[in-house]
Amino acid sequence: MKSRKNLFLLFFVLVLAAFLRFYKIENLAIFLSDQASDSTKVFEMMRGRFTLLGPITSVGGFYNGPIVYYLMLPFYWILKGGPVSGTVFQTVLQIATIPFIFLLGKKLKNETVGLIASFLFAISPLMIDYSRAGFNAHPAIFFSTLILYVLFLLKENFSLLKGVLLGIFIGFILQMHYMTISILLFVFLYPLIFQKKLFNFRYYLTIITGIIIGLSPFLLFELRHQFLNINLFLKYFFSEKTSSWSFIPAFKIWPETINELLFGNYFIAIAIVVYILKTFFYIKNKETKPYLLFFLCIFLISLIYGKPLQKHYIIAFHTSLILLFSLAVESTLSFWQSRLSRERPESLLVFVLCFLIFFINLPRLNLEKSRHPLQRGMAVADFRKAAKIINEDNKEVYNVAMHTQGDNRAMPLRYMLLLLNEKPLDYEHYGEAEELYFLIPKTEKIEIQTMWEYTSFGSSNVVNKWEINEEYFLYKLDKLI
Repeated sequence: MKSRKNLFLLFFVLVLAAFLRFYKIENLAIFLSDQASDSTKVFEMMRGRFTLLGPITSVGGFYNGPIVYYLMLPFYWILKGGPVSGTVFQTVLQIATIPFIFLLGKKLKNETVGLIASFLFAISPLMIDYSRAGFNAHPAIFFSTLILYVLFLLKENFSLLKGVLLGIFIGFILQMHYMTISILLFVFLYPLIFQKKLFNFRYYLTIITGIIIGLSPFLLFELRHQFLNINLFLKYFFSEKTSSWSFIPAFKIWPETINELLFGNYFIAIAIVVYILKTFFYIKNKETKPYLLFFLCIFLISLIYGKPLQKHYIIAFHTSLILLFSLAVESTLSFWQSRLSRERPESLLVFVLCFLIFFINLPRLNLEKSRHPLQRGMAVADFRKAAKIINEDNKEVYNVAMHTQGDNRAMPLRYMLLLLNEKPLDYEHYGEAEELYFLIPKTEKIEIQTMWEYTSFGSSNVVNKWEINEEYFLYKLDKLI
């Protein structure tokens, strides 16, 4: 009976997670330069131009693997390349993560831990923001959770299929962000420390086989190009300028991440870190020990890296943080319930706490906004409107630019034009255009613009102007001869 009740609560959490992510999805979708560039690559794959490389990294000049493009492809095909296809992909993947969080919580202690963790994941502002952006690192949330679950299944009952699948998922996640190499280190060390019966040739052979399968498109490129990206990564990661074994970034990133993940208060986040550690060492639960090893692997990689870390650098441990906090909460509630009021069910205390956390986090979900703050006034619908204006306008050889979002090349607008079979000149050829469509805030004047995309176009005059929304105009400029 209790199990059936918990399954009903899990279903409620799934519905809540779906609502919070799909609500006003087009308005709140994050569609910036990175998302537009990735969408363009997937759209080209829909037309038969496949790739062996993913997006370039923000540092180091090397590329990620292409697996996320291939995972996105069915969603772009179903949604006909719509700009929110990547957002839908991320949202579906996050919803699919919740049952595995529940099962991991159950293995960690009981179904109550699983339900608390599932709920916290469903309402987490950081997780919801991740779901709104088609970003290469974000699917690692699902795959890191899946890898942990398959590894613990492998511990209970080894099979070649599970081992190969585990390796494939590791091959996938390594293409999402290079810092996820920590999960490979964890899986390799796990049998040596915790499960001696897995420390054998079959375990490592099946995992390595799976990794090769999962990494195959990326490895094919590397074999053709003398392991170019792997060498660039190693050179960057272990360079003297990069690798300084700095403790400050390696410590600082954890309260910063919990700050965004759960409560949005840095001091509360520090308290939560202490709380998790206190509970971790207080309770005698052998199921928590692998999470300590996993954390140490990530911490070690962060330590070697040495430079300032961003939240998605430790994305492989995000759901583990939620699970460990949920274990701490459940253990604390059970402790006080047993001493203060045996008649009051623990489920009521859990419900009150979850409601309180949801109430605290609600303002940070941006549900009342018409556009996501990161969009800086230009949502998907606004770019679609601008593209339609350009598509229906009489024009000659033209290019597009904008002064917003730090993206002067107007990649989101270019993608909308691609969907309409429009072909502006590439962003290297502004000087060759005869006309320029220029998106700028209403508060700015064209003549004071100094960005290269505008100045390289040459002397011009305004021939038309359209209002895109309450904040932006689209100008049409003709080059003066």
